[in-house]
Amino acid sequence: MVGVYTPIVSLSTVLLPTPGGTHRQRPRQTLLGFVEMRGEDLIRHVPSFTRGAALDIVASMDAFCLAALVMEAQHALQGAKIRRVVQPDRWSLFLILHQGRGPGGLLLSVKPGAPKVKLASPPRDLPHVPSRFGDVMASRTKEALIEAVEQLGLERLVAVHLKGGPQPGATMVLYAEMFGPRGNLVLVDRTSGTIIDRLRSLSRNTGDQFPRPGEPYRPPFDRGRVDPSSVGEHEFVKLVQSRLEEGIEPARVLMTCFTGFSQLMAAELVARAGLSSHDSPGPRALLLWKPFCDLIARVASGDFEPRLLLGNDGQPSGLSAFGLTTVPADRQVAYDTMSEAAAAYRAGRDIVADQEALRARLLRRLKGEIARAERLSAKLADESTIYKEADLHARKGQLLVANSAKVRRGQREITLRDYGNPAQGDLQIELDPARSVDENAKRYFSLHRKAKRGAEIVRGRLAEVEGRLTKLRGLILEAEGAKRLGELQRIEAALVPLARRLPARDRARSSTSKAEGPEPRTFRSSDGLPILVGRSGPGNDRLTWRLARSHDLWLHVQGSPGSHVVVRLNKGKPVPPRTLREAAQLAAYYSRARGQVKVPVDYALRKYLRKPKAAAPGLVVLSQEKTIVVRPDRDLVRRLHPSNRDSDSEA
Repeated sequence: MVGVYTPIVSLSTVLLPTPGGTHRQRPRQTLLGFVEMRGEDLIRHVPSFTRGAALDIVASMDAFCLAALVMEAQHALQGAKIRRVVQPDRWSLFLILHQGRGPGGLLLSVKPGAPKVKLASPPRDLPHVPSRFGDVMASRTKEALIEAVEQLGLERLVAVHLKGGPQPGATMVLYAEMFGPRGNLVLVDRTSGTIIDRLRSLSRNTGDQFPRPGEPYRPPFDRGRVDPSSVGEHEFVKLVQSRLEEGIEPARVLMTCFTGFSQLMAAELVARAGLSSHDSPGPRALLLWKPFCDLIARVASGDFEPRLLLGNDGQPSGLSAFGLTTVPADRQVAYDTMSEAAAAYRAGRDIVADQEALRARLLRRLKGEIARAERLSAKLADESTIYKEADLHARKGQLLVANSAKVRRGQREITLRDYGNPAQGDLQIELDPARSVDENAKRYFSLHRKAKRGAEIVRGRLAEVEGRLTKLRGLILEAEGAKRLGELQRIEAALVPLARRLPARDRARSSTSKAEGPEPRTFRSSDGLPILVGRSGPGNDRLTWRLARSHDLWLHVQGSPGSHVVVRLNKGKPVPPRTLREAAQLAAYYSRARGQVKVPVDYALRKYLRKPKAAAPGLVVLSQEKTIVVRPDRDLVRRLHPSNRDSDSEA
């Protein structure tokens, strides 16, 4: 049939169980971890056969690791039923399954740089991004049975085979294409091979149009490389030999000629082949065939040896589906399943991420504290220079007392010989013409006492600031060189007594700014009136107490947590009935009562609300309220939100 795509079952990563039980049984079934095609450097010297070239191994979650994970997913998901589908962001789908012995849901993400396949129970606060594709998935796959999960070839392409749902007998395939910027989720009718719908219609990077609904589905295979499972010895030797004769090193030949090979696995095959740089291309190609054939056979039989790879610092740096000879044994941790290895990798990387986030935060704070301390030190140094005139004030007062007969009332200044300091010579003294000579002398003695006290205070503060600067500079050096999270936490604790403390007014302003919360969602009613919907407790507070006007209409679902909703009204104008109902439906949708058929929603003008003293964010007391009963409507949310109307074309 023209246009019908039939998957090529070339590896046992198409994990339909066989009567012979070709898959190796795992000791126990675990939840699938993460699939992340993101590299972490794992440096190790491996043989190089191009002059002057050295190969740095990048350990990543490659196609072999994905094959192991898909095999485990098949065992966990086969026979599960989809309860509902949620789109948590513009790159992902969460298939929520009926409760049973298996996992609670399957997350598929094609986000560039961080695609995921993850089995986990859906969180309570699972976000929802309305879109056409999400709605199609929800309507077509509810109560559908998961027949199989497969990886096509050794590509980053996962297919979830579905049967049934609202249309009995329907057969579909959900493809997760994990190809970076061209990643996509595509739902295909398995009978006709045509596309039902896809997550993205345009590629952001190239602007290319993805196949449209109704068109035949063609998997985006890498046409420039060969499927390792479909090549025979003669073809392999001929292809590899021709590339070796071009002077390309063996590991690079494997990566560029065959799908699925990362630098890590290509270097491993080269090491297992035991190649010699003195051999000609033909013998080297023959030597590569045996480990190549053995590896593909192990993938086909599901004979994996999951490994967590560690870097020089002992932190997780990558994953491998097999034990490696190119990585020291003490830097490989064996696991029963790839799921467990992936979970350990993610946990370790989370610790590293937390460590680096804390380091960045500490360095930012330390640099800020050092800059403030340096400014204060310069200011105190200037004040110290001024206070050095304390002795001069005292001398001026003494000279005025000693020469009181020479000073006349009304003089503005006088020059007197300072015999106590011959080097000074004549000393010019400013006078207050309204004061007597004794009063002017007392004024200088008073300035002397103040300057002396100030100098002592400034010297003490300057010494304290310089000591603080020394400690802060020491801490920043420690933070830059810290290797463990505990070291950074100790530095953070040491920073607390050294940090500048905000005045009460600044602290209040800072806490107020933090409590403002995020910007509200924006909708427009069928009558053209703006409708604002809060995103969180602080966001509700900001919407109700900072953005809403006294004559705006305020709504909230009755007796259940949810978002505050505000309708912008012209002063003195009533709310149109259609806008009132739409705003109430939004309040019901963005609440814990979303799944109910009938939801009561209270509404009142903003001026009839008040906030109790010391109340939690989002808590209000209202009066003169009225109630309307509505039904939450997802289609209405999409229709009233301008940014969601064309969301399916967003890359």
